[in-house]
Amino acid sequence: MIKIAVCDDDAQFISEALKYAISIAEKAAEITPDIRFFTDGTLLLNEFQSGVYYDIVILDIDMPKINGKELAAKLRAIDMSFFLVFITSYSDELANTIPYRINAFISKNGDIENYSAELTRVFSEYQRIKPEREIIEVNKNGEQVYITVPLNSIYWFKFSEKNICMKTILDKYFLAEKTFSKIIEKYINKGFFEVHRNILVNLKKIRSVGESSIALDDGEKLPLSRRKRKALLEAMAGNIIWEVT
Repeated sequence: MIKIAVCDDDAQFISEALKYAISIAEKAAEITPDIRFFTDGTLLLNEFQSGVYYDIVILDIDMPKINGKELAAKLRAIDMSFFLVFITSYSDELANTIPYRINAFISKNGDIENYSAELTRVFSEYQRIKPEREIIEVNKNGEQVYITVPLNSIYWFKFSEKNICMKTILDKYFLAEKTFSKIIEKYINKGFFEVHRNILVNLKKIRSVGESSIALDDGEKLPLSRRKRKALLEAMAGNIIWEVT
């Protein structure tokens, strides 16, 4: 079931417009979502911080206490995988929302048909993609917290000096887990490969394979064990387009 969070301090807009638009969109997209409505952004942030996740988050930009953009930045630091929709009365905000990796921008100056059409598109797109998530315990600011990341956003796991580091598209994290063999066991069947001792790489992030190194699609180079090269090429076959150098 798709979980949706809606946060807008305008309770009247929620009851008179947004709920109706969502009901039209969920029927059109043929989904039966679990929806929670919030009028206070701090309450939604508390949900994320306590480990509750949502597949789609709909945020008003202009809210007291914490505005939609500030809230989105905090939520993205916890979970990079949810679909994000901004709604606002200020259409010129569109350019300012790009850094938050939005999936839709809805102007409150539109009508119910516009709201529902855009939400239908988002709901249907989520149904088609359904990003696979990983909930991982990490050390952050001296505390152990859980973050949610899309599997395809992870580049690699490395074990060094008794710590396991994870690199994602947005950041690097030190895991609470200290046993690298457990990470290998968990991810080896999820499209990852141990290219070198204590380096586990997402096959979909490999751009090219050399004799003793690999290049990732962000340009980073990692060592490759020569004895594992053939097995790596076999593992990559049929999964992604790659280049041998």
